[in-house]
Amino acid sequence: MVAPRLSLSAADPIVQALKEYSPDIKNSETHLAGVLNQAVGNPGKLIRARLVDAAATTHGMDRDGALQLACAVEYFHLASLLLDDLPCMDDAQTRRGRTCPHRVHGEAPTILSSLALINRAYALAGFALAGEATQIRLAAMGCLDACLGVPGLVGGQARDLAFAESDRSAREVGRIAAAKTGALFWLAIYFPALLAEPDAEEGHHLKALCLYWGLAFQAMDDLGDLAITKSGENQGKTAGRDYSMTRPNLALAMGEVATKRRVARLMVQATRVLTKLTERRSSWFYLMNFHREYFEANVRLVLPEMEASSMAI
Repeated sequence: MVAPRLSLSAADPIVQALKEYSPDIKNSETHLAGVLNQAVGNPGKLIRARLVDAAATTHGMDRDGALQLACAVEYFHLASLLLDDLPCMDDAQTRRGRTCPHRVHGEAPTILSSLALINRAYALAGFALAGEATQIRLAAMGCLDACLGVPGLVGGQARDLAFAESDRSAREVGRIAAAKTGALFWLAIYFPALLAEPDAEEGHHLKALCLYWGLAFQAMDDLGDLAITKSGENQGKTAGRDYSMTRPNLALAMGEVATKRRVARLMVQATRVLTKLTERRSSWFYLMNFHREYFEANVRLVLPEMEASSMAI
């Protein structure tokens, strides 16, 4: 089977599916509906959803099921963003170029909207996996629990909020990035990959890839936050929150140059793991496509001084 390419175009079936499968807001309270409309109707690049869609399609799931699974993972992500932006968390003003929903509709409707998205995500995941073998469904539920619970996203967010009380080291920043950003990549990569029933070695490589991508993604975001803070520009999110609120930021902890070098090393490590995966099974090539189309392209923008050869074997 030829692996589908991961288009980053906004004109994508996933955008329509997000609206189609979103929580039903007919006759719902006005502010609750407003938050959900903004969250679902103002998507970003849908990186995780596109990964899930490509994985599920490659590994044999029908189109409807693949879109349901992709939307489920994106709803988990959207729910986390709604909570992240609250005053008790990051106290953000803007997200993706718009005023944060809690500043327009209130904190309580925003929290309830996050719960509605989480509830809908679990339901969609159940619908999409209903026809799969029992061992796959059980493994998928375990993956959701590990990624979203205390070992993953929730625990990582708690460490993020307590960062000022830590040693504020680059090592602690990495731990937090692995638990938060890495967990969401684990959900986007390993969760749908369970359809292919990966063996132990493939599972090991997939886990390593999630770590490398998660750390690289967060490091590039940290570099971006620092650049926006210095320039004073607003590029869709509230800038400077890491510094002003003493939140983990690798570029602040170890400097820009060292952070860029780390990103380059992570790209090399990811490429090596992807090569091993595709050598074992060609169907993993959609991950290599994503690496080339998203990570290598974006790293060249963030690290223009790096040669292409520094990110490949």
